[in-house]
Amino acid sequence: MRLAVIGHPIAHSLSPVLHEQWLRASGLFGRYEAIDVTAAELAPLFQAMRDGEFDGFNVTIPYKEAVIPLLDDLEEAAKAAGAVNTVYKRDGRLIGANTDGIGLVTALDPYTDWTGHVLVIGAGGAARGIIHALPTRNVTVTNRTMSRAERLADEFGIESSTLSDVDVSRYDVIIQTTSVGMDGVSSPLSLNRLRQNTVVCDIIYRPLVTPFLSEAAERGGKTVNGIAMFVGQGALAFERFTGVKPDQLVGMKLIESLLEE
Repeated sequence: MRLAVIGHPIAHSLSPVLHEQWLRASGLFGRYEAIDVTAAELAPLFQAMRDGEFDGFNVTIPYKEAVIPLLDDLEEAAKAAGAVNTVYKRDGRLIGANTDGIGLVTALDPYTDWTGHVLVIGAGGAARGIIHALPTRNVTVTNRTMSRAERLADEFGIESSTLSDVDVSRYDVIIQTTSVGMDGVSSPLSLNRLRQNTVVCDIIYRPLVTPFLSEAAERGGKTVNGIAMFVGQGALAFERFTGVKPDQLVGMKLIESLLEE
């Protein structure tokens, strides 16, 4: 069995470590690698999957939407989100799934009852998957490119706002879905009006504590990093690849140990 995560950049990904641990624990022979690809290399890579060179892909930034035309069918969540993070084979057909959203909702369930107002920062594939999975439509989406936020808001029947107009004191849950912060320096917006105990999540898991989460913690927010979502969505992908349900707790401990070194 040959599996891979594809994206750009991709060197930071811990997906190979996680999935190879699950492969070994399940007694399955195979490997999982990280492949840094350009947009022009996507079509040949998916043809290689059709030809039997690969059994499954995880898809990350910036290709969660770009891969859709290369597939034969989409699961319902992927159709609704307009984004794919998992590609697997069924009867020779390439099927796209989106496990991001349910992975995040499951990770945040212990922190919120979802009755308050949610802010989603970003309007890419990850944001789409998350908004679709949220158990509320009391949601505002904001993005650096306002036209993308407006399109997403129209599709899901939610609010949109420019980054400069966001008043973080309005929100009970704030979810940061962009790659901002991976440099360990940048943050998408100021949290200087954050209310105490607001749930603040950054789906980035490397670094473990982004500048955004650090500021939220300083202001009394309840912070959630990207590990729980990462492992949760990965477990759902692994099931599609192999038919085996992996041990998420073992996966969580593995990733936490690596990031704390």
